[in-house]
Amino acid sequence: MRGIYVFLIITILCLGFMYMVEAGKVPYLKPKRFTPYVIINPYAYRNYYEIPEDENSTLERMLSIAKDLGFEGIGVYGLEGWMAENRLPLILDLIEDYGFEALIYINWLDLTRNVTDPDCWDQTGFPYNQTQVNAFLNYVGNISLIARDYVCVKGYVVQYPHWKGEKLNEWWFHVVNSTEYKENLQRIINRIHSIDPEREIYLSNDMIEHHFVSDFHESSRVPYDFANITGFGFSCYSTKLNRYLDDLDYYYKFFKDMSKKYASGKVVFSEWGFKTNPYGNIEGRVRDEKEKAEWIKKVVEHTKPWDCPVCYFMLHDFPKEDNNDWGIITDNLTLKPSAYAFKEKLNANKEWYEDPLFFGIVLFLIILGIFAFYLVYKSF
Repeated sequence: MRGIYVFLIITILCLGFMYMVEAGKVPYLKPKRFTPYVIINPYAYRNYYEIPEDENSTLERMLSIAKDLGFEGIGVYGLEGWMAENRLPLILDLIEDYGFEALIYINWLDLTRNVTDPDCWDQTGFPYNQTQVNAFLNYVGNISLIARDYVCVKGYVVQYPHWKGEKLNEWWFHVVNSTEYKENLQRIINRIHSIDPEREIYLSNDMIEHHFVSDFHESSRVPYDFANITGFGFSCYSTKLNRYLDDLDYYYKFFKDMSKKYASGKVVFSEWGFKTNPYGNIEGRVRDEKEKAEWIKKVVEHTKPWDCPVCYFMLHDFPKEDNNDWGIITDNLTLKPSAYAFKEKLNANKEWYEDPLFFGIVLFLIILGIFAFYLVYKSF
């Protein structure tokens, strides 16, 4: 009888250990947090309020494809459209049904205008126009009120507002040394945190490599010391392919160090991607779909050891932006060669010790075997 009690205690201890490993609470056995995400944004290929009859089934097919390719998370982009059309619960329901994690991307907008007005993307209302700031606070508050009810939502990626085409002296005046900039950005963070305090909040520097002709030293001079943040996000699109992987490592270390200094040490690789369209910005440009697939494989392999979500921009193309073909599926939802690159790398077999749950089961069986041997030994 005593042996049964010992067995039950060992079972409980092993199950507890498996839980602790899965939750990342055991030093040196913490599972890597590399989580492949893909971003979706219907408003990249259609106009606001013009919802196709088959869009719900299209979204389901997209999520099904993303699941099959091996993605574990969905980046929800274009929040202004989801909110304007009252469809944010729809996509979060679908994401939850398919078993994905979700990150909510929040970009500054002038919400005193209708989202159909291109001027609503004008960044210059932040931080001085308090009417715009208050409208935006209401907007992020409403997003948080919806998102907090969904288990799938991992957190929020709040993009630093920036002045497009700014001169260096304007950058220093309006961003780096601006008390109003920091105060109002803190208000945005606080609004999300007050409504959804359990979720992670990342401040992300979007397209940092595009500012000041790739002068990272200057464009990274944004404020970092904020309350109620989990860490920082960063995008990194290639400008020169021969140094892209080195740039990734530099960015990852830089923002990881900043997060350790000012927050929890966590980061999110919030955007990366490749396009073949020769027009528009140079960032992310490759020759053809074959080279795009090759570089996707390189980046996935390179970032697998990273301790963060890694978010590809995006599942589908972005025809509204110079017909940029960032996507890995066609308009007909068939797979491009770049999609097969993800499928190959994300579905590759893991070593048994990389799966915390399986590791715990193996450990349990080992302990069970030792206990059985002990019982046999005691019987002689």
